[in-house]
Amino acid sequence: MKKRIYLNMALLTVIAVLLSAAALCFVFYNQLSGTVRADIRERAELFRHTDYDAAKDALSGIVSAEMRVTVVAPDGEVLYDNAAPANTMENHGERDEIKKALEIGFGESKRVSPTLGKETFYFAVRLPDGNVLRMAKTTESIYSIFGRALPVVAILLLAIIVIGYVAAVNLTRRIIKPINSVRLEAKMDAPYDELAPFVRAIETQRAQIAAQLADLRERGDTINAIIENMNEGAILIDAEGTVLSANKSAMRIFGAGANAAGKNIRTVFRDVTLLEFTNNALAGHSGETAIRRGDRDYQAYFSPVAGSGAILLFLDTTERAKSEKLRREFSANVSHELKTPLTSISACAEMLENGMVKEADRLDFIKKIKDESNHLINLVEDIMLISRLDEREGTDAFEFKEVALSAVAAAAAEMLKMKASETDICLEVEQADICVRANPAMMSELFFNLIDNAIKYNKPGGSVKVSFAREGGRVSATVSDTGIGIPEEAQGRVFERFYRADASRFKKTGGTGLGLAIVKHIAIIHGAELALSSRVGAGTEISVIFAAAHNPD
Repeated sequence: MKKRIYLNMALLTVIAVLLSAAALCFVFYNQLSGTVRADIRERAELFRHTDYDAAKDALSGIVSAEMRVTVVAPDGEVLYDNAAPANTMENHGERDEIKKALEIGFGESKRVSPTLGKETFYFAVRLPDGNVLRMAKTTESIYSIFGRALPVVAILLLAIIVIGYVAAVNLTRRIIKPINSVRLEAKMDAPYDELAPFVRAIETQRAQIAAQLADLRERGDTINAIIENMNEGAILIDAEGTVLSANKSAMRIFGAGANAAGKNIRTVFRDVTLLEFTNNALAGHSGETAIRRGDRDYQAYFSPVAGSGAILLFLDTTERAKSEKLRREFSANVSHELKTPLTSISACAEMLENGMVKEADRLDFIKKIKDESNHLINLVEDIMLISRLDEREGTDAFEFKEVALSAVAAAAAEMLKMKASETDICLEVEQADICVRANPAMMSELFFNLIDNAIKYNKPGGSVKVSFAREGGRVSATVSDTGIGIPEEAQGRVFERFYRADASRFKKTGGTGLGLAIVKHIAIIHGAELALSSRVGAGTEISVIFAAAHNPD
């Protein structure tokens, strides 16, 4: 306690003196730099409305030791300098203060020479004839001022520390003498009124210790039960590497049998990397690494326990890794998909702006910009929709009610009727009295995307049919077409975001690559299944199968 009081008082004294010295130095420096700035600014302003030729005589009377004067032409050439021959000086066009003066009429800057401990302040004004007059003055830097003050501060600091130490020794001895005489074994009396609450607290704690010990034992049992039954693997080892405790999850991860307690950690896992991290933890260094056991990914954490061993924790990150991979792929795909139409729009607009397009071709370029803009809008809308579905997937945030599938499909087909007519494709929606509990807006989006996809990847003169069926207590809606079909190796991926089985066809149709991914998300939210059947050149059939017993509410 004595030593702590000494150190605290000494530290407080040192900090106070240093802060005071630093504050004074900054005050003096700010006053000095402010005076210098004001001086060169005032002197420069005197010549602001005078041409260089008219000011030559007055400028030549300024001594360089007092203030440096430089006149610079608009192209940066030095016309006059009272400290050096103008013809020997480099071009000043890139100096900050010169550029600012040429741009806005005045400019100032400061440059520091660390080796000399000097600072030079510059102020420049643009003269009526276009030349720039620059005034400069050199003074000591803040570091130089502080360096000169340092010896005095050091002497003062030493003297204060010595005096403070002597005072602290005497004061501390008198303060702690009554405290040292207190005996914890007997009934305690407070040596100072200020310590009375502390003494009462100790007496109260004596009575509570037994109850707290029992409570700690109960909590320890609870913690052990939690650790033993948690999904994360946890292993506690002592300083020699012997396993003190290992829960069931850890044993399952490493297949170490029913009980690994009492065994050396090297017998639990023989992985060189894990053993290296374990040894580092026993040496007092925390660490973490990713490992793979079978088909599962784990993040392993190695934390030292001061003086008694280490705790090893293994978190299953398989699902998180999959989600992170999907997020990265989605971000990369979004960037790529947005870049293509934006690049096309920018190129067309630039050619139009620069007059590189013939008058006869202007409408084609404008149409290209409009088409790419519409594609970009559709892409952004699809991305926003699939993001909203991602955020709310698996929740009860959507409103569900009885929806007539035939009516919704017919409305979607009506919206796409004109698009189908462009390639002479026949649209047919079967009339059926089939209802499911669903969100109407999402059902409309589902049928719109399925029918739109069937039109885009169809053949001229082909057909698209929407049919419905009941079977075994389940309801299915099927969209079939007579289009180009999907290769067998691509059928397992067509519901992925931005995946296209035929990239060349996608460029012609202008799709976003998200239609079937949106269909998949909507189906998941409604507890429905998707079934796909397709043959290359013969067409594709996609079915959405709803469970009749499914009730989203």
